[in-house]
Amino acid sequence: MTPLTFSSSAGAPREAARLVARTIRLDADTLARLPGGVSALAGDDARVWMHPSAQLIAHGVAARLELPHGVEGGVGWIREVLSSIGAADAVGRPGCGPVALGALPFDRTEPAALIVPAQLVGMAPDGTAWVTTIGDGAAPAPRLERADGHRRSPDSFTLRSALPHDEWCARIAHAVADIQRGDLSKVVVARAVDVEANRPIVVEEVLRRLTALYPSCAIFHFDGFLGASPELLLSRRARAVSSHPLAGTYAVSADVDADRRFSEVLRKSAKDQREHRFVVEAVAAALAPECASLDVPSEPSILSLRNVMHLGTSIHGQLKETAPDALTLAARLHPTPAVCGTPRDAAEAWLGAHEGIRRGLYAGLVGWVDARGDGDWFIGIRSATVDGARARMVAGVGVVAGSSPEAELVETQLKLQAMLAAIIRP
Repeated sequence: MTPLTFSSSAGAPREAARLVARTIRLDADTLARLPGGVSALAGDDARVWMHPSAQLIAHGVAARLELPHGVEGGVGWIREVLSSIGAADAVGRPGCGPVALGALPFDRTEPAALIVPAQLVGMAPDGTAWVTTIGDGAAPAPRLERADGHRRSPDSFTLRSALPHDEWCARIAHAVADIQRGDLSKVVVARAVDVEANRPIVVEEVLRRLTALYPSCAIFHFDGFLGASPELLLSRRARAVSSHPLAGTYAVSADVDADRRFSEVLRKSAKDQREHRFVVEAVAAALAPECASLDVPSEPSILSLRNVMHLGTSIHGQLKETAPDALTLAARLHPTPAVCGTPRDAAEAWLGAHEGIRRGLYAGLVGWVDARGDGDWFIGIRSATVDGARARMVAGVGVVAGSSPEAELVETQLKLQAMLAAIIRP
């Protein structure tokens, strides 16, 4: 079928009513034919979302939901479109029925789009699996085909920093000076590194490596943009809402005792605590008006990943009955001080004048929302944009008063290792 295209709520629900979605449970025999579970369907052409809370593998396009003015132009109409699609749902889990998913840019005004897939295979944490198909007038029969794993991976690579180290460090020093002068309190500055391989990068293999290296992260792939994000911006299940902002970073070693000491250094770092508090306060302030109750811990905990540890605060709340859907809530939070800075307007102006790269989808929103309003939205960090044999990796650091340019450079290198370890296999 030819995908439908919508760019606003005008007429969209009426047109979306032409579509019919059918969700059925996948039985044990069907799953047994997919070694590794639904992730076996995650080929290079699939749109992929894998996290302990939900796994979604999408193929094809039933509808394209365009945002010509970015999330700034409003996203509430997307749930209205999803709710207008006729649905027969025999499973009833979050992620069943019509779902919109994808990646949205860092810049709130940049044109963007989400897609409603023609087929979506999902799995819940308890192993319940399903497939949803969507068609014009009738839902087609599902097609479950394992990804083709026979392409040769590249075995030769070159790396090039988009900016020389000295020039990038000079920009960090400039940011520190502007902060000390009082122009802003924090700004997150990103750095890009380009990879060129001798053959096209095999997305399926990169996703498999990321899943093995970072099992607690959100593993995603949307049209060449892929990564393993540790940072939950917003999750909604009915009236339960949660967020897990991160800010403050330290290296992880191979020594357990040393890492225990490093975690205490991170906990006691005035610079990292200040950077983290900016983010937590911004997220809590944005969620509070929509919540009947909101629990914000007074102290952060440590989130330890393969090569770095972060300060993180796990925020949980109960939404009011009138609260909007997961995507609308996430769009209100974005961008947080974790990826932009504070005050937001001053930080965005500084980045526009001095950062020197176009972020695109990096540090934007990645995730999904269903017709119930449930969904998960992570921040698109620890990510890369892959185009054939080329990939651009980006990592950012939070700059506050007292930041050291050399230390911030090392932090970007630590963060970039997440993607390097998955993309480069000499």
